[in-house]
Amino acid sequence: MRQRVLTTILVAALATAGAGSSVTAGSDFEALIDDIGHTMLARYPQEATDLGLSEALGLDDRRLDDLSRDYRLETATLAQDALDRLAMVDVEQLTPDERITHATVAWYLDDIVTTTEYMDHQYAFNFITGPHVNLPEFLADIHPLEDLDDAEAYIARLEAVNEQLAQAMQWFQRNEERGNLPTERGTTIASWQAGQLVDAPESHVLVEDFAARLAAVDLPDSERERLIREAEDAVRASVVPAYQGVTRLLYDPSARSDERPGVLHHTGGRSYYPAVLRHHLSMSLSPAKVHEIGLAEVERVRTELSEALNAAGFEVEALGFAGAVEAASRAAGAVPLRSDADRAVLLADAEAFIADTEAAFGDLFTTLPEAAIEVQRPRAGREGGAGAYYRPPPAEGQRPGIYYLNLGGNAFPLDTYATTNFHEAVPGHHFQLALQRESESLPLLQRATAFTGYAEGWALYAERLAYEAGLYEDDPLGDIGRLRMELLRAARAVADTGIHDLGWSRDEAIAYLVEQGFPEEWAASEVDRYVVWPGQAPAYLIGMLEILRLRDEAQATLGDDFELAEFHDAVLRHGSVPLEVLPSAVAAYVDAAVAA
Repeated sequence: MRQRVLTTILVAALATAGAGSSVTAGSDFEALIDDIGHTMLARYPQEATDLGLSEALGLDDRRLDDLSRDYRLETATLAQDALDRLAMVDVEQLTPDERITHATVAWYLDDIVTTTEYMDHQYAFNFITGPHVNLPEFLADIHPLEDLDDAEAYIARLEAVNEQLAQAMQWFQRNEERGNLPTERGTTIASWQAGQLVDAPESHVLVEDFAARLAAVDLPDSERERLIREAEDAVRASVVPAYQGVTRLLYDPSARSDERPGVLHHTGGRSYYPAVLRHHLSMSLSPAKVHEIGLAEVERVRTELSEALNAAGFEVEALGFAGAVEAASRAAGAVPLRSDADRAVLLADAEAFIADTEAAFGDLFTTLPEAAIEVQRPRAGREGGAGAYYRPPPAEGQRPGIYYLNLGGNAFPLDTYATTNFHEAVPGHHFQLALQRESESLPLLQRATAFTGYAEGWALYAERLAYEAGLYEDDPLGDIGRLRMELLRAARAVADTGIHDLGWSRDEAIAYLVEQGFPEEWAASEVDRYVVWPGQAPAYLIGMLEILRLRDEAQATLGDDFELAEFHDAVLRHGSVPLEVLPSAVAAYVDAAVAA
């Protein structure tokens, strides 16, 4: 029933066939969206801090997110209530931009309700995300520390760590009762990550970071010393016991694990995977269709990559596909990471790379973000996770966007260096998310929300855009690396659906990635990611393909009147929207261009 309600809302909003009632365009609709945004965002104190909106939302930066089952159910009820209010809107009276907002917010609310229904399938701890890895980064990089109140709020949050991780452990145990557990590998890595946060209080990373940041705050020495002592006490009483508890729980030999990696083996997993796939894609595609698309794209990219390899002198026929890919990667080389000094040099080089290439995209966009971007190493426990990721600047405040580059290994490969920077920074995540956060025309909720298919689709599209802008003309090995990463995103769609819908084993999924030219260790790490984060991996490919499809359609309709910068503006100006809604945003641009 709920799905039918949402579909009705979306169709009405995008086709302008309104069904009438109490709220119309303008101030009434704006007030409704603002009220919904305030209600929903206030449910997530950490997100409010990240957005720089705690005060506006009536929060005080002293609380952590509540992960309890009751709280999540209450949040879903509020989301359903808000969805019901949206269904009362006379969509016919809305402006085109308001219809986009209406459809986006409806999708966001429905997704909260749906994901809550399936919360007993969601892994409380995995090595990509979860409170055990999110908290150190949040406290060190996101929690403000500009005055005494901020410092005391930081300590209050340290004191709350034990409660939040206890809620997460209860979540894990509830999953265990239902047999919905990750594989032993997944919990082992997460346990190792938690183990990085059990240091003695006086040398604990959260105390050291706090003390270093506190040094820049105008306080008497005696006050600063008091705050550091209280932080140590909080770490001793709350943080260390909490992380010790997580470590013990995940290593507990009595805890059941399922060596079958797919969520289809969960109780009710057959319905869960399509739901979580839809969550990440933000559009309705069956697992079978995603698998089919992935297979076709693997063949397309393999053909392009083979041509690039041959042109660069790495003969595919002589070396074999995997051998040619490996030879090209070796030829590109790697930066040795023998010390923290080596890592600091690479971080600085990445920032310089971004600054040097940013100007190349100026003609391809009507608006550029104002926020700066910094490149950092991930915080404690994170370097066992994603290779690189991005955190946007707040909606209000001065913090820059942060690009986290994983430098936990002994060397960093140079063949994928450029395309990783394009993906995470410019014109990828930083361009898209910073513009969204900085927008003065979008309602708060639209500035705050993100949809995986759109965000990761844009970032993968950005990698291709760099190629189209000519930035690989003097870097054939870098272009091979770009195609290699595009092949990975296509193979992800195949492997993820293979694991969670077709019942592939871990070894079968690894073998498939190795067949596409990826080293076995890399392939194994990728597969372990898909196992603990079902449905996320295909979103990159599906999102990029949808953007390219819409671009082709717009260009075919407009012909010589097509302007790439204006198309990008149409894609970006509404912020992150569900892929189901994006065609309407592009259609409005096309209609306006035709009418001009």
